Amino acid sequence: MRNRRSFIPSALGSLTSLVYLFLYAPIVVLVILSFNRSRFSTIWQGFSLHWYELAWKDKELIAALRMSLIIALVTTLIATTMGTALALALARYRVKCKQATEALIYLPVIIPEIVIGFATAALFGLLGVSFGVRTIIAAHIAFAISYVVFVVRARIASFDWTLEEAAMDLGATPMQTFLRVTLPIILPGIISAALLVFTISLDDFVITSFVAGPGASTLPIKIYSMVKTGVTPEINAISTVLLIATVLLVLLSDNLSSGKASRWSMATGALTVGLLLFFAFGGQSHTASGGQLNVFIWSNYLPDTVIAEFEQKFQARLNVELYDSNEALLAKLQSGGAQYDIIVPSDYMVTVLKEQGLLEELALDEISNFSNLDPQFTGLPYDPENRYSVPYGWGTTGIAYRKDKILEPVESWAVMLEERYKDRIAMLDDVRETLGAMLKYRGHSLNSIDEQEIAEAAALLARQKPLVKAYDSGGFDQLLLSGDVWLAQAYSGQIAKAMMDNSNIGYVVPKEGCTFFVDNLCVPRNAGNKALATAFINFVLEARVAAEIANGTGFSSPSKAARPLIEPQLLTNEAAYPAPEALQKCELIKELGEAINIYDRWWTAVKSK
Repeated sequence: MRNRRSFIPSALGSLTSLVYLFLYAPIVVLVILSFNRSRFSTIWQGFSLHWYELAWKDKELIAALRMSLIIALVTTLIATTMGTALALALARYRVKCKQATEALIYLPVIIPEIVIGFATAALFGLLGVSFGVRTIIAAHIAFAISYVVFVVRARIASFDWTLEEAAMDLGATPMQTFLRVTLPIILPGIISAALLVFTISLDDFVITSFVAGPGASTLPIKIYSMVKTGVTPEINAISTVLLIATVLLVLLSDNLSSGKASRWSMATGALTVGLLLFFAFGGQSHTASGGQLNVFIWSNYLPDTVIAEFEQKFQARLNVELYDSNEALLAKLQSGGAQYDIIVPSDYMVTVLKEQGLLEELALDEISNFSNLDPQFTGLPYDPENRYSVPYGWGTTGIAYRKDKILEPVESWAVMLEERYKDRIAMLDDVRETLGAMLKYRGHSLNSIDEQEIAEAAALLARQKPLVKAYDSGGFDQLLLSGDVWLAQAYSGQIAKAMMDNSNIGYVVPKEGCTFFVDNLCVPRNAGNKALATAFINFVLEARVAAEIANGTGFSSPSKAARPLIEPQLLTNEAAYPAPEALQKCELIKELGEAINIYDRWWTAVKSK
């Protein structure tokens, strides 16, 4: 019996340890990799604080942190005041419809955040309120009040109300009684609630993403946007700062709520505040006498050097917000609450935005550098007269592979279906790209609206699925660089940069053809600074600036005048600038109208198996 009793705790202890390891191992790995000298998270090259220094100097990253701190502070002050008053009212008075009131308090905690976010965005859109800092604060207050009520009520539950009566019997006014008796007793609970609200507001992503607008990008949103082009130690560094601050605040909140305030607690609070303030005062700031320009763009599509040069030249502030899909861009514009001056939709999305009346006609006579563009990228079918769009970057969606692992020639989409490469294949997590690849393999157009052809392509994807290690539209280059996958359906721009970092990375446009895409500069109909937007378009079309963008991002430039200034190793890169004959069977993705439902239905069937 003694041996059996000792075995059970040992087994439970081992199981508990495994659970904790599963939960916290990713966090530990993130912290460790934030000190990695290599810019690739999967390759350890030694200890370094370099990425913390870069994070501290990153203007956009630090601006997002400052925005998060401002929003969290205002949310905390208002939500704590309102929540404390509500908790006292519920404890002190017999409120009419008390059960209904308490049900309303529980709702923000019970309802999924994505539902709250969508509902809040819809409400602001209906009221005609522009998305920005105030909408984020309002949304945060709405869900944070509940947490304040829970924490403060727990403290009030043990409150001795006779102390208030005794104070008033001795001549104290109701206000004096509250300030000198009630408040000091419940203060630990209030502070604990405030810290909890501050932490929740600082960390929130889901609700914030729905109601954020130009110039109101918080740190979680910024980190998410950066992750779409691969996790680097710079992201790990700022994530570690946010993680440490969150953990310390939660521990401090827990100590205060349980009445265990001590010098250690105060030191923890001071350390957290110091850590956040240190990073919040990083970056660089400047005056913006020339106004502000709100840019909504893809991740890794606008180098920091170009941003700084534009701001310096026009004495303007460039507010950059990032998205990860054309559909996310469309949803934000359709909400009516977001006001941007520059957007960068892909070819087919220009058609959609035009049809919905969401684009402003461009003043081409004021864009003198339009003549720098290569004629093959102007007058394309989605905007034949370039009335609404100007090409910004282009590329293909082909096959990237490891030359040191795949020894035979890679020429066709057929290689992505070979059993011998099981668990070494990555596909994009995109319905049109994945089904489009199989449609091209079958000899069909990637814009086919024939349900039988789409069904055949879906059957190939279903057959391929057991071979696929990941469906990833953002980190496929990292998977290739680390060797986790040997073959990947990939966007050419990211692979062009990966090829310059590792000569073992190759890229090919399959012989059956693939997607050819053009991303464009457009001005939304509700843009608030159209004159500065036009100046920005003209600025990035300058040959020197266009070359700087190409060199900095790896994506191909449509500027013919910029070619002599682009780095030779990029011009000879088969991912960035494939041979003209390789593009003959490539196609632009087109808007398919109702036929897109067929694609969605089959893609859902493939992913759900």
